[in-house]
Amino acid sequence: MIPLLSANEMQAADARTIACGTPSLTLMERAAQAALDELLSRFDTSKTLFLCGPGNNGGDGFAMARLFAERVGAAEVYFFGKEAHGKPDPTAMSDACATQYKSCPLPVKTNTVPTLNGVTVVVDALFGIGLSRPLEGLLADVIDTVNTARIPVLAVDMPSGVNADTGAVMGHALRATHTVTMAAKKRGQLLFPGATLCGTLSVADIGVRVRDSSAHLLEQSDLATLPPRPRAAHKGSFGRVLVIGGSVGMSGAAHLAAKAAYRAGAGLVEIFAPEQNRVIHQIALPEALITAYDPDNVDADTLRAAVSRADAIAIGMGLSRAAHTATLIALVLECARCPVVFDADALNVIATTPVLRAALHFHDGKKILTPHLGEAARLAAKQIPEIARDLPTAAAALAEELSATVVLKDAHTVIAKGGALFVCPFGNSGMATGGSGDVLSGVIAAFAAAGDASPALHGVLAHALAGDAACQKLGSHATMASDVADALSSVLD
Repeated sequence: MIPLLSANEMQAADARTIACGTPSLTLMERAAQAALDELLSRFDTSKTLFLCGPGNNGGDGFAMARLFAERVGAAEVYFFGKEAHGKPDPTAMSDACATQYKSCPLPVKTNTVPTLNGVTVVVDALFGIGLSRPLEGLLADVIDTVNTARIPVLAVDMPSGVNADTGAVMGHALRATHTVTMAAKKRGQLLFPGATLCGTLSVADIGVRVRDSSAHLLEQSDLATLPPRPRAAHKGSFGRVLVIGGSVGMSGAAHLAAKAAYRAGAGLVEIFAPEQNRVIHQIALPEALITAYDPDNVDADTLRAAVSRADAIAIGMGLSRAAHTATLIALVLECARCPVVFDADALNVIATTPVLRAALHFHDGKKILTPHLGEAARLAAKQIPEIARDLPTAAAALAEELSATVVLKDAHTVIAKGGALFVCPFGNSGMATGGSGDVLSGVIAAFAAAGDASPALHGVLAHALAGDAACQKLGSHATMASDVADALSSVLD
């Protein structure tokens, strides 16, 4: 896993490195040199324009402009901040920025929308990760002008206007072609819309001492920590998954979860489904065991027996919000001692049923919740845009409140587990299709049943990689959820 820093964590790492003897100007020179190397290797620099702000990110820009003048030649430099006598005011800059400004040999224009005729690349060194307010007025005009011109942009550390922690746009944001970030990736570079606005992304090692971070980025190699499958094994060795899902006319959700559980390695999968769906499941997935029930008269003993046989449970996929769903959830919370994945209608019913919400909170087993933005909004009693603006905070708050692991599904899914955050950078728009979440629940349940210590992390990762494999084969328009389940074979062995 790769450390994924917040703005505060990055600033603390900078401060720690400086306290250990590396001057701030040395770090700035290294950052400027690294960014300049990216600029010269990736872009046509025949007419380069630097946009500099009053903080340390602006200092990076002034240092880059000086190095550019020494190595290449002339460039245009613009400053946005307080003026004194028609020129940039060094007393209103950070100390390092003021030093770099005074050393810049190029003329600097102040607080004016740049003329972009003939400009081949723009260097964004306005604000970096330190922005704390929405951009408006002149700065908004500058950003909109650059974006409209569609000129390539190199962002230094972070595209200006993108929140470094959430990826949200703060009023207006530059759209970078490439972002070179210092020391480690930042959360907002992997969360949308920031992930799109950063363009391609590279990390420059400038000698900053990065310690443990509160968030990490999942890597494909993390799947290597899945429990091994011994050659001398039997179906009981890999766990039994109970899928409680599907309502009358909605058998597909349970089928996809059960199929995915098998594709992810479960030894046995049992589907607990309405009697009307029995034959459908027997034909569609003959490998599965079927236990049928009457939705109008749920037999508690039958469900308790199924729960007692399971090593992991997935509940809620296509279950509906009918009265019997609350009964099924209550019985699972009462009886289950194995890991339980709560998805879809299980989450919707819990969100509106205080007694179930309380039972979920106090349930002492391993609980994994897999909400999409709408389900997370219902659980948190908030609006979807509020959840979308800050996925890490939303996921962490739900995880703490409900004493669970929370998988907040999005283009780049966020997982909150035990006070830590994880982001999955894989997946594609082909996975935005009915049943994709059901497949994920089945994968997570299969890993949990096999004794995996991190089934949510591995499940999200395997699911996203399988989605990428399916999309590569079929294209984003044609990929279906069942294709993602089938593609698990290409990423797990």
